[in-house]
Amino acid sequence: MGAAAAPGTAPKKIYDYAIPVRRSIIHRDLWLGIPFIPLMILGFATILMVFTFGQIAFLVVTVISWFVLKQITRHDEWLLDIVITSLLQPDELR
Repeated sequence: MGAAAAPGTAPKKIYDYAIPVRRSIIHRDLWLGIPFIPLMILGFATILMVFTFGQIAFLVVTVISWFVLKQITRHDEWLLDIVITSLLQPDELR
């Protein structure tokens, strides 16, 4: 943790608190750099394509997809969960 900011000045980073703050309060836990549900979807699709259909080339697609998802998650940790939730919500017009 960084040192606390001087009284009367704004902190320069998000980590400049007067008391220690746990990482789990600021950031969420990620599995291999991406949230759990997108990781499971990617893993299930990989297992299905490679073992069921014998598409070994899909492993390259999986690695590229994982890298893209990790870059997206680096900027916003909740974006993938929001997108998946929005896609699964039924369309209701009232």
